Amino acid sequence: MARMFSEEQIAMANSVDIASFLQMQGEALIKSGKDMRWARHTSITVRGNRFYDWKAEAGGYPIAFVQRYFNYNFKQAVEFLLSNVGDLQMSVPYEKTEKAEFKLPEKNETLNRVYGYLLKTRFLDKEVIDEFVRKGLIYEDKEYHNAVFVGLDENGVARHGHKRGTATYGKNQSFRGNIEGSDPLYPFHYKGSSNKVYVFEAPIDMLSYISLNKEYWMENSYIALNGLSKIGLDHFLDVHPNINEIYLCLDHDIAGIEGAERISDFLNEKGSYTISCIRARNKDFNEDLKEQNNVEFIKSTDSPKYQEAMKYVSDIKSDFKTIVKDRFQEDEFDSLFAKFYYSFNGKEPRDDFKFQAQLDRLLKMTMIHEHSLLGFSYPLSDDSPVWSYLKQDYRSYRDNGNTKKMFENVCQSVADYKNCVKGNNKNNLVKACRNLSAGLFYMDVHYRREIYKAMENKQAYGLLEEERPKAKMIGEDGNIFNLMGIASRTLKSAGYEEKANEMFERITFNAKSYDEALNIISEYVEPVENYEESFQMKGFE
Repeated sequence: MARMFSEEQIAMANSVDIASFLQMQGEALIKSGKDMRWARHTSITVRGNRFYDWKAEAGGYPIAFVQRYFNYNFKQAVEFLLSNVGDLQMSVPYEKTEKAEFKLPEKNETLNRVYGYLLKTRFLDKEVIDEFVRKGLIYEDKEYHNAVFVGLDENGVARHGHKRGTATYGKNQSFRGNIEGSDPLYPFHYKGSSNKVYVFEAPIDMLSYISLNKEYWMENSYIALNGLSKIGLDHFLDVHPNINEIYLCLDHDIAGIEGAERISDFLNEKGSYTISCIRARNKDFNEDLKEQNNVEFIKSTDSPKYQEAMKYVSDIKSDFKTIVKDRFQEDEFDSLFAKFYYSFNGKEPRDDFKFQAQLDRLLKMTMIHEHSLLGFSYPLSDDSPVWSYLKQDYRSYRDNGNTKKMFENVCQSVADYKNCVKGNNKNNLVKACRNLSAGLFYMDVHYRREIYKAMENKQAYGLLEEERPKAKMIGEDGNIFNLMGIASRTLKSAGYEEKANEMFERITFNAKSYDEALNIISEYVEPVENYEESFQMKGFE
């Protein structure tokens, strides 16, 4: 069963420093007086946990920010922010402040509250807890009886502390946070002797996974990032070069999926690692434990963008041979790219359907070329590796709706491809084709999504044909304002006041000609010559 967010969780999500959050997402910021300006959307300034969009004349707090600019609903936005809380600033000024001295809270004489919470509320394995307590990595603080999860440096010195409330009711029920002055290089972790490390968002997640997979667990290493920051993992790998197998066990929700993509890309750039993702059945591994113990748990949430993109791969595959020739022609590619380029940058308004068709064709031509460069014969088969490459290279966190950036990436990829053609380097040419396919696919997915949205919006306008009231308009004064008035009064009389307002706004702001205005009117009423009270008022016989 799903569960609502507590007031504290919502307050915590709305306390995130937006600049810090954006930087973690790889976004650039520009100093603008006392504020910071988002480089990708220069009309938006942020300060602490507030933002303001000067173009839209709207602002607010982090949850609204994520909903508005990252296309998440309220639930997804809260989860996304809470998942990033760990090493983010929390509503602080941009000017650097002197770092507070790190000091662990005083230990309580017993761990009764901590054991009670971890065993009875979190359902962790006692032997696992015992091992972490024995190593001094978990204890109970004296003042508030919080569970304290300790991060040690290479010399066994405590450098990081994460507190978790042990109360099961009241305002402190969901309390969590890092101890002031904690060093993000040393989050809560366990070092084993093997070449494997398992990566989690939070200490409870980490302990839950170990509880579910106890066999030989002490041989391996585990680390809790306190969010989705890669800082601690980066340092851990530098200190322990023997580790080359990394298992990303982040939350099974949108933030966790995108976080795993980001970290995976970072690791591929950092070194030669074998990277795998392990996802919980539910939101995280502690929710799996809760389900096993027949208590309320939070279900998983998959990435709608990822699912959508994978469906598009299937769609492209199904209509492939009917649209594109089997053999790649360089001159045809050049001609089509030129049309694509000027469609985007032309003076005339862009025809989205035509532009998307050009995108679609460019992508398919590139994939045909990639298929042949890999040494496979024509035609492009269903079992060609280019299909799996297209899926593998997709990253939902990069699918951010920035059309201009996507276009620039495609143009750069085409330039790289042309340089490889000139250099006659087959290996580089294969890589260039693959990069171009990925860039075109991002833009193709984006445009398909936008077209579907437009079609859905269009369908949402007006009334169904059988619902449209009859309006005496034929033979009347053809002045458009007169006809709008007749249609508006008819709609209001029939109980469709909101639709009357919708019609008026569409004509006022969108209609570019008399005929377009008439077409819009006809989506709301049925023009007739004689009125005869022929329509039925909504709710009356």
